[in-house]
Amino acid sequence: MLLDTGDTIAALATAPGPGAIAVVRASGPDAVAAALKVFSPRPGERVAHRHVTLGSLTDPRDGIAFDEALLTFFRGPSSYTRQDLVEISCHGGSVAAATCLAALLREGCRLAEPGEFTLRAFLSGRIDLARAEAVADMVAAPNDLSLKSARAQLGGSLSESVRAIRERLIGLRAQLEAEIDFAEDDVPPMPRDQIGAVLESAQIRVAAALKGSETGQLLRTGVRITLVGAPNAGKSSTMNLLLGRDRAIVTEEAGTTRDVLEESLSVDGLTVVLSDTAGIRSGAGRIESEGIVRTERALGEADLALHLVDGSRPLAEADYQTAALIARVGLPAIVLLNKSDLGTVVGDAELERIGIARQVPFSALRGDGVDRLQEELSDLLETGGLRATDLPQTTNRRHIRGLRQAETELAGSERALRDGLPADFICIGLAGAISELGLITGEDATEDLLSAIFTKFCIGK
Repeated sequence: MLLDTGDTIAALATAPGPGAIAVVRASGPDAVAAALKVFSPRPGERVAHRHVTLGSLTDPRDGIAFDEALLTFFRGPSSYTRQDLVEISCHGGSVAAATCLAALLREGCRLAEPGEFTLRAFLSGRIDLARAEAVADMVAAPNDLSLKSARAQLGGSLSESVRAIRERLIGLRAQLEAEIDFAEDDVPPMPRDQIGAVLESAQIRVAAALKGSETGQLLRTGVRITLVGAPNAGKSSTMNLLLGRDRAIVTEEAGTTRDVLEESLSVDGLTVVLSDTAGIRSGAGRIESEGIVRTERALGEADLALHLVDGSRPLAEADYQTAALIARVGLPAIVLLNKSDLGTVVGDAELERIGIARQVPFSALRGDGVDRLQEELSDLLETGGLRATDLPQTTNRRHIRGLRQAETELAGSERALRDGLPADFICIGLAGAISELGLITGEDATEDLLSAIFTKFCIGK
């Protein structure tokens, strides 16, 4: 990872391959000079700050124009990197953009490393580390809620909170260390109740930043929903219906599904990972039994279960075995009374024995009950704490880990205060919490940490 920002870098900022438009980006002291060796404005046009200029791209080696393009110029420090920055928008496809980039590299630019444009934005102080990571999170967002959460983080929601906590702790530590360093000068000690108030306030604010962190992880990874039930209950048909395409094999032969099939879809802006599993029954063969073992494993990794039962006939022992397995794992669940198009004959006593309150009449064949199922899923995700009504401040594992560690350090300072220990012991936890919070926003970031973060970015971002 290069922390020297004195040279000029260039890279393709859009995905390679066919497309309507490709963007080549350059940043650094020679960005404009290099660009004007490749880009020629149309007569009457000129390159100006925050101005889009129409012109042609020419290979400096032979002077032959190879594309028509637009050049946008941002003069530093009023740019993403706080350096002179140009973006050349040419026709999509691999040839024009690659030719433009190659020409810039020949004119003295260096090919940017992954995330180097955003790294320069961080090193210049334009954004802090948490906001820089939000850029990558926006690019990688798997659903609407993840995107909104990352956008809020990019706007500084987490950074402002963490910085306020950290500055208050730095002030407290400075005051306590002054007492330690100038003990012989009769520096009046800070009242213990004031120290406690600062620590309590910091703990409350860290807890608030952590609120919904488990939900935040679900925003990134998706909610895992496992379809379970007896053989031929309609699990594979239901999966195909919810996906809107044939993913699982559907036959009248029991035991067709022997492995766990996984696919994703979106429910109210949240990614849902559906798992179609082998039917649970006694007396299965060796291969089918292995499928049932995998079903049990999938339930153990799931966030909730959809229990498919054939509502057109009385419940069988396999239905009760499935319900018992769900209860043993402790998962929230919804019962789908499938094959409602054939008429429902399952009695209330049978359903009561299953022990799952949420029940939806359903037909995987005709699509009846899908809207009701989606309503039940949304309600279950929210009431079960699997989806927050307010977006979490962060979905980033590194931030969550740092906040939890800061919480632990503050608890140590609080214990030292409660036990009447000298200020030195209170400062130990304060120093740890300040460091952990500084790693989140980047004040205490090491080169190794920056490398680990920015090498995960796209080249050109």
